[in-house]
Amino acid sequence: MVLTLSLGLVVPKIAGFGFLALSLISIVWLTWNRAWFDGQLIALERLFVLFISLFVLIWIVAWWGHGLSEAGFDALGRMLRLALIIPLFLFLRRVDQLDRAWWLGLLLGGSIAGGFAWWFFLTGQTATFESRVEGATNPIYFGGIALAIAVMLMAKLSDQDQSSQHRALVGAAIVLALCASLFSGSRGAWLALIPMMGLYMLTLGRRQPARWRFGLPLIAGLSAVLVLITPAIPTSERFAEGFFELSQLSQGEMTEGALGRRWQMWSIAFESMKGHWLTGIGPGEFAAALQSAISEGSASELMRDYTHPHNQYLSALTDGGLALLLVLVLMMATAARRFYRLWSSGLQRTRELGWAGLSAIVLLAIMALSESIFERNAGIVWFGLLMAGSMGLVHAQRRRELAKARDIKNKQRLSVILITLNEADRIERCLSALKDWADEIIVLDSGSQDGTPDLARAFTQHVYETDWPGYGRQKQRALDKATGDWVLSIDADEVVSDDLKAEIDWVLAHAGESADIEFDAYTLPWLTHAFGQTLQHGRWSRTPLRLIRAGSGAFTDLPVHESVVLKAGMRAGHLESPLHHWPYRDLAHARAKLDRYAELQASARARTHKRSGSVWMASVRAAVNFMDNYILRAAILDGRAGWQLSLLMARYTFQK
Repeated sequence: MVLTLSLGLVVPKIAGFGFLALSLISIVWLTWNRAWFDGQLIALERLFVLFISLFVLIWIVAWWGHGLSEAGFDALGRMLRLALIIPLFLFLRRVDQLDRAWWLGLLLGGSIAGGFAWWFFLTGQTATFESRVEGATNPIYFGGIALAIAVMLMAKLSDQDQSSQHRALVGAAIVLALCASLFSGSRGAWLALIPMMGLYMLTLGRRQPARWRFGLPLIAGLSAVLVLITPAIPTSERFAEGFFELSQLSQGEMTEGALGRRWQMWSIAFESMKGHWLTGIGPGEFAAALQSAISEGSASELMRDYTHPHNQYLSALTDGGLALLLVLVLMMATAARRFYRLWSSGLQRTRELGWAGLSAIVLLAIMALSESIFERNAGIVWFGLLMAGSMGLVHAQRRRELAKARDIKNKQRLSVILITLNEADRIERCLSALKDWADEIIVLDSGSQDGTPDLARAFTQHVYETDWPGYGRQKQRALDKATGDWVLSIDADEVVSDDLKAEIDWVLAHAGESADIEFDAYTLPWLTHAFGQTLQHGRWSRTPLRLIRAGSGAFTDLPVHESVVLKAGMRAGHLESPLHHWPYRDLAHARAKLDRYAELQASARARTHKRSGSVWMASVRAAVNFMDNYILRAAILDGRAGWQLSLLMARYTFQK
């Protein structure tokens, strides 16, 4: 990994060889250890794997459906190489200690690329694109990936725990990587700096003093402007050319510069898609459309050697239609969401890797606006290395940090509250997970006839028997009795996982340190078990707000579907480890429970004069609910149980 990242931009074939070698090692290791799927993928990781698989599959189906063209056969190897991201990601998430090699590779990669670029510039070297540095690929990827490395390394530059010497080395690597990007003349990547600096202030910079949070983006912006107006630098010249071309294009004049040629290609791509929006025109067919336009004189002869529209989103649209474009967007959005959500937690090293992944996917997504990154081996290789590396190492680092959290002492006190009614068959499973962990367990029972209170007393002395005022009021009663610094609200059909305990322990241990804990409450992800299966998707996999700092909020006064409302100024974060949820004993219990909820909801609506209007409207809402769960929220991936629960929730919506 170190050699691949450090030499991949300057030594030919190293990046590709390293990616293939790492992927082969991953396949062998996963197969030998029977570890392809360990059942621990979170929903966003499962979706990332799904969208990569779907992208490759839809592309192959489009190629087959459009006649198995020779151009498509030439591109098949690239598509299969894209699929190698999956085993590499699955391997990296299972192996510890590789994050050191990752950061070292990035540090050396930025330094070596910058040193090479300065040598190229100072000695007056020329290459395929004259004075633009292209390294082992071409200027677009050399400059784009160098810039990505520079921004990714900002996580280590901001790390206060690192020694001043180490941070100085990181700073030097960042400067050199930025120089490499500038000498490449790559404009598209530099446009990503604006959203990246915004993301910095929302994520990495949020943990920094104000002078760093706002000062660093300001310095970066001013430096970029200063450098880009320096005539001797290729990127400056390219931006000047670009502004001139934009002026001509805005006046309706056709140009033959880089922007003008792209405009022509994009126009040809849209023209070729007329009547083929759903299916596309097939892999490789854009090249034929381009050659035809050149022969007719409607496109520049300078584009004779071009085979793709220099826009990955348009490439996906022409190759496989709207379906392929949608999957591409979802793939990138899923990766970005995975990394961004880490900033709602408190695991520092994991967040640093998350910043690396977030900045990489944002830069690649913006590069894809002016370059078809999956139409070149270099694009797929670097996309694969950066995405599989970041995504996999985030999981491995998170596992290590949680393991350390289990040994943390001097935590703030935690109270766990729950309300019960006839839960004898599952109360012990719930409370046994809390015993010897929670500082206080409070149980409010509302008239159980099956011995639930007696079973609960085996785990806690704080068992109270009360009347039933409704879900919201009952939980508020329990909350009022809690004496801990933090309060965790759960139900008898839920079990706190060991990983969730460790993550909560981390919060309790660092809650007094404002640099680490900036939230007053946390949502917890449900991992639902129903009808003999574990369900990862659908609305039932949502993240309810359950962990709150004492005094920071209160329950709503609702008879059902109560929730915690935080006080003004309080912020909620998100923990990632699962809260196991067994909502239904069997199908009959599911129907009865949902019918009861529907009646309570309907009664509450009737009191406020809210009605659906008609049976027809209720049917429409039920159908929309089913589509939302089964398709949009991907319950289809949960098999038969996903189908059953989607139908049950649609029935509940209709009944309500």
